[in-house]
Amino acid sequence: DHFESTSIFGGVKKHIISKNFKEGEITCFMGGAEINFSQADFTGKATLEVTQVFGGTNIVVPPHWEIQTDMTAVFGGVEDKRPAYKEPVTAENKVLLIRGTSIFGGIEINSH
Repeated sequence: DHFESTSIFGGVKKHIISKNFKEGEITCFMGGAEINFSQADFTGKATLEVTQVFGGTNIVVPPHWEIQTDMTAVFGGVEDKRPAYKEPVTAENKVLLIRGTSIFGGIEINSH
């Protein structure tokens, strides 16, 4: 339901399979992280805290998840590279909130 990932001068690759995911923390300093949520699930809203300096994060999510961002970026940013997807609005929409700080780094969101 919770995970932490730290990479310093290296890389981390994680597959999250929790069916009750709530929150996670990613910290990258001159390193990178690849977090795969394609087999994960949650109800309502989940939070991902990201702090990266001279690093990058690739996040893979199912195509029907809604992504909201609250990032402070200095020479960096967040890019959602998923194809456009429209699903009927239901009471069980999944919202992943990505918040944190990115300095000289970026976050890329994909789906497979």
